Amino acid sequence: MDGTEVDRLTVDGLSSIAHLLPRSRGRCGVYELTFADGERYVGQAVDVVARFGTHRRTWTDIVGIAFRRVPRDRLDEVERDQIHRRESAGVRLRNVAHTTGRLGASDLDLLLPPSDQRRWLTAHEPCQVRLAERTVDPVLRRRARHRFDRLRADARFTDELARLVGAYLRLTIPVPERTELEYWTVTALPGTNAATFPRLLTVSVHSLETLFVCHDRRRPQDLHIRLNVDETVARSQLRTRLRLRSTRAARAHYRVRPGVLALRFGSVAGAYDALTRPQIVKAARRLNLDLMRKGAALNWKTHSPDLVRHVLSD
Repeated sequence: MDGTEVDRLTVDGLSSIAHLLPRSRGRCGVYELTFADGERYVGQAVDVVARFGTHRRTWTDIVGIAFRRVPRDRLDEVERDQIHRRESAGVRLRNVAHTTGRLGASDLDLLLPPSDQRRWLTAHEPCQVRLAERTVDPVLRRRARHRFDRLRADARFTDELARLVGAYLRLTIPVPERTELEYWTVTALPGTNAATFPRLLTVSVHSLETLFVCHDRRRPQDLHIRLNVDETVARSQLRTRLRLRSTRAARAHYRVRPGVLALRFGSVAGAYDALTRPQIVKAARRLNLDLMRKGAALNWKTHSPDLVRHVLSD
């Protein structure tokens, strides 16, 4: 990491770095993780020790961390600069936000030519999904079937909600029947934040939840729908009265990545209305395509083929 006063720590096998970075020295700053395969991840944190614990639960192959103390009001600036420096140097990053995507060939190009990707990105019409062309893994289907059955029996999983998820897939995922499982997944009743804000269902692209339905564990009937979109595109494109902001209540249980704008809706109708706006569709497509160009879906083991068929059959 560029700059002075950088702590470079070997963390292979450690679940916490609290003993390496005392609170008295300051824990607010920009950090860079190093993985066993040589990839890096640049991020910011008000408390890097807490953030490291979160990353460790996601990535077990972290072997090192470089930490530079930065004032809170400069976190965004320094983080973006560090990401761009690493990209310019040819370093492979696991970041999604602030990166330009793979500058060279992506595996996605073999499935969907770049010219088709560009045409899809500038349009906003829904895809005509050919369900007969889907390839379904029978083992994966059997493994996920019980969660789908539980979700389908849940009174909160209404036909209206299923139609919303289907519309999202058609509008914001390129050729869903061909990119399913390899680049995006849908999970029924995932275990994410089960103790605080359980999910009813989640759509994930690469490593990010891009659409999910959750609730406060204390109020299970009050569903919240979260739609993640590209922040730069959303703020530059939107000219409607729809307010795009992450509420403090939402941040208490879900931290939005830099460069990603989280839209929170308290009703299915509100979320569905958002998907009728071409500007929001454009911002969602930009984020999803960038994520797909980063690499394959990481949550494929919990994918529910039956849930996909259910929401796309309407």
